[in-house]
Amino acid sequence: MKIAGQPVPHESAREHATGEALYTDDLLERFPRLLHAWPVLAPHAHALVKAVDISGALAEPGVAAVLNGDDVPGEADSGCNRRDEPLFPTEVLYHSEPVAWVLGETLEAARRGAARVRVDYEPLAAILTIDDAILAGSFHSAPLRIARGDASVIASSALALEGELRMGGQEHFYLETQCAIAWRDETGGVAAHSSTQHPAEGQEIVARVLGIPRNKVTIECLRMGGAFGGKEVQANPWLAVAALGAWKTRRPVRVR
Repeated sequence: MKIAGQPVPHESAREHATGEALYTDDLLERFPRLLHAWPVLAPHAHALVKAVDISGALAEPGVAAVLNGDDVPGEADSGCNRRDEPLFPTEVLYHSEPVAWVLGETLEAARRGAARVRVDYEPLAAILTIDDAILAGSFHSAPLRIARGDASVIASSALALEGELRMGGQEHFYLETQCAIAWRDETGGVAAHSSTQHPAEGQEIVARVLGIPRNKVTIECLRMGGAFGGKEVQANPWLAVAALGAWKTRRPVRVR
């Protein structure tokens, strides 16, 4: 079979063009008794979480469980390098950061349960601009300092430009939602479908969160819908929540 120089169709071209291609969230019917997750979102850009009352959610019909920091047997963080992405933060660092997750028999039941979770916040001042961050000395790492030599040549240049450039860097808009479905497998470990570009890293994060060896975690990516590099690490927290929910309830859990 000669391929070089020939117009060979993509292996999934027909499925993509006809709509027959399956993505993670299309697999729900394969998992009986599947639970749906809905987040409890912080209404502040910066705040301390003083207390979380889940009793109202547990009393809501159709709610199976609520996930919080007490449910994590391993490390409650999905950050791959800095370990600075807590699954259940005690300090909220951005608006609508999830602080708990409700698992329901239906997505609507989970949503109603999340609305009944009561969280006591202590609002803190938020740093919203680069200028404010510099004034506050708030950096991800130690600030870089550039040492200049003789800059007099700039003054004698025939042409000089001066000004500021500001960018609102945004992540790519995926064609497919962030999604994960996790379940307990027959080995006592966890398996999952995930819309991720880095299954091995997702495997490491799930193993770390559950406190189990990596060989007890299997991550599969059926296909992805246009991640453009944005799902290399961003898929990890949703995958970790789904795995944690499956670990606690022993039922399949879907996070989207």
